[in-house]
Amino acid sequence: MVCGQSSNTSPAVYSNINAGFGSIYGGLGGNLEVGIGHFSAYASTGYATRRVVDNIRIEPSVNWGVGLRYYFNLNNEVLYPRIGIGYGWITNYYNEAIGNQAYEQSVYGLLTHVGLQFYSTEGLVFNFDLGMGSKYTITNTADHPFFYTFYIRPNVGIGFDLTRIWNKSKEGKTIKNKEINPFGG
Repeated sequence: MVCGQSSNTSPAVYSNINAGFGSIYGGLGGNLEVGIGHFSAYASTGYATRRVVDNIRIEPSVNWGVGLRYYFNLNNEVLYPRIGIGYGWITNYYNEAIGNQAYEQSVYGLLTHVGLQFYSTEGLVFNFDLGMGSKYTITNTADHPFFYTFYIRPNVGIGFDLTRIWNKSKEGKTIKNKEINPFGG
C-alpha cells in the first residue's frame, strides 16, 4: 500500500503480497513489496509454463526478479499510479529468425513498467501494469541476437495489503494511508 502519515513525523512502512501473471511476477507467480513514502522495493518469483510456437517447444522455467517502484500522489485513497524498474526474468521466447538452432530461451535483463495499483476497503490490492524490455537492456545479448527491439506485455495481479495485519486502526475498514508524504512533515 502506498504510505501515508501517521501521528509521528516519519512515513509509515507499508507492504503487500500479490499473485499474478506477467514479467513482474516471473510468469505465473507472486511478489512481495515493501516501501516507505513514494518508494518501494519488490522481489518476485514465478513459473513460465511450457509452450509450443511454430513447432518449437519453449521449455518451462522457474524465474525471479527484483526492482524498485515510485508511486505518484493523486490525493486519492484507492488509486496509485506507479512506474518501476527491475532486473530479472523478462520472458521465454522464440523468434522465427532463430529457426531450428539451439538457443537460450529465457531472457533476463532490465525491465521497466508503468501501471496502476488499486486498494479496496477490505485490504485487497489490484495491479495493472505494462512491462517493457528491449534487446538493448538484456544480459547475455550474444545468446539472444534475435530478441525484440521493443518488448511489451501486460501484467495483472491481485494481492493483500499486509500492513493491515500489524497496523490496526480505529478507523475500522477504511484505507489506512490516505496521502503519500515521503518526507514525514
